[in-house]
Amino acid sequence: MRSNIVTTTPLHFLLSVFAVSASATAEKPALPETVMCVPGELIFSEDFDPETVSERWGFKADFSLRDGALLRTNIKPTESKRVFLKDPSFHNTIIQFDFKLSGKTTDLRLVTGSDGGYNSVTRIHREHFQLNTPVDRDAGIVPAHLGECIRKPRPDQWQTMTVEYWGVEMIAHLNDKEFVIGKHPIIDRTRKYFAFQFDLPGASIDNVRVWKATSQRKNWRATRRKLIALQSDRLPVKRDPAERYKIAYVNLKSRLTLNDQAYRDLVTTHDKLKAALHADYADAFASHKELTKLIAKKKQQLNAADPEFKLMGVAVNKARKAEDAYVLSTKPELARLKVDGTVKQRFASELGQVRAGLEAASDQQLSALVAETAKRQAALEARFPEAFKSVDAAVEERNAKRKSLNDDPEFQARNRAVVKAGKAVKDYEQKADPNLAQLAADAKAYTDSLKSSNARGSNEP
Repeated sequence: MRSNIVTTTPLHFLLSVFAVSASATAEKPALPETVMCVPGELIFSEDFDPETVSERWGFKADFSLRDGALLRTNIKPTESKRVFLKDPSFHNTIIQFDFKLSGKTTDLRLVTGSDGGYNSVTRIHREHFQLNTPVDRDAGIVPAHLGECIRKPRPDQWQTMTVEYWGVEMIAHLNDKEFVIGKHPIIDRTRKYFAFQFDLPGASIDNVRVWKATSQRKNWRATRRKLIALQSDRLPVKRDPAERYKIAYVNLKSRLTLNDQAYRDLVTTHDKLKAALHADYADAFASHKELTKLIAKKKQQLNAADPEFKLMGVAVNKARKAEDAYVLSTKPELARLKVDGTVKQRFASELGQVRAGLEAASDQQLSALVAETAKRQAALEARFPEAFKSVDAAVEERNAKRKSLNDDPEFQARNRAVVKAGKAVKDYEQKADPNLAQLAADAKAYTDSLKSSNARGSNEP
């Protein structure tokens, strides 16, 4: 644990349930202060020492090992980026990590998942943190907002987050007052995906630990009641009307999906009608993801069947390798990272940092190499435009196809059936929560006022 981590009063009001007795050593980290779970075997530990960092982490220039921690760099500064752990397998688990929100980062997430989907998200913002669960269409599960907690921002200071999972329950806590507790069926899964996501550059993580949880604490039921009462009584996070409506609607849908058979039947009817319509008119309803895959598939087919496409692609790759070789030539000591088995995943990260420096300095030789790569890529795209169609162009074609169906009586009849089934779902939701309509109206008024304000601002000289 970092010596400069900000702490508050320990979890004293539940001290009798903690019973933590272990001393920190370099080889074996101290057991975590837990609320719900009894910690057992240490499954994974990472201190982000540059010479011993685990090869199970996947990261490139978006992240860098700096000051004994993993830093989200300024590479691609407007994009959200993730660093993930390869081949995790955690179920009832305690995850602990240190974090420092610095720079432009406003949303740091611990994301876990299983079987190709996510199962929990711990989101840390500057002034609050929250727990969410995602969608699982195969299991008929929709997203849920489990809870949130105001926290002291503490910019540029290290803090420790502990997240405990047992069965359908989870709790994330910074100290005795800053915690969120929640439960959901999707939580009760083996976590085979484990990642940290940073919305923007600047934040760092360190001391990532994963312990197996052996059981819930003996007096957990009483502890749970106290925590839920405390969570219910505290001040809510300040949110605008659009955010309040979104959370209320998400949680209403989650509650009805889990507990109301009549609602599930209505949703099932709507989903079946919609799925059948989309399947029969696939060209008119292909998703952004599906269109992206079709373009990628076309490239694969050409690469396998057309020698010219393959040859020109090889030329592009050679030009890119020439860029990397030049960047490396400006700092040849990085070459050891490429062959040193203990630190090889650092190579792409450090090479990216060097490249960014050369680009910032407008290095002429690198610029010339980049221009050559672009020239070869442009020639490839001009020769095989079908393999490099933009997703935006594919979306326009899809939308044109859908518009052409306005003259198809069968499509229109089936589409009306889908709309009618969707309206039945919306009507049921409105009856289940009479306040939803007012929240929706407040949200619309708020977003309309923002659009109007932005429009006036853009028209000012």
